[in-house]
Amino acid sequence: MIVIDYLGGIQPGTKCSAMFFDTLQLRREKEFHAKLYSQNGVHDREILRAMVAANVPDDPYWLVSLKPAEGVFGLEPRLYRVDDRTGKVLAN
Repeated sequence: MIVIDYLGGIQPGTKCSAMFFDTLQLRREKEFHAKLYSQNGVHDREILRAMVAANVPDDPYWLVSLKPAEGVFGLEPRLYRVDDRTGKVLAN
């Protein structure tokens, strides 16, 4: 609901789903990104830490997906991160 209020003008029939990323899932996501960047040649610890921090928030959040109604062409599903504590949409 927060994402819909934030965006406004959501088309009727839009499908909304959400997944909660708690502390354990955030740790796994950070490990995944660190491994991915390492495999792609990033080995400096500070650079690696900065790249992971730029892509994975530190605090628990909701990942919200908005998928256009069936029959609507040219629109892709959109993903938004919503801070669990503040309820604000996080910058992508």
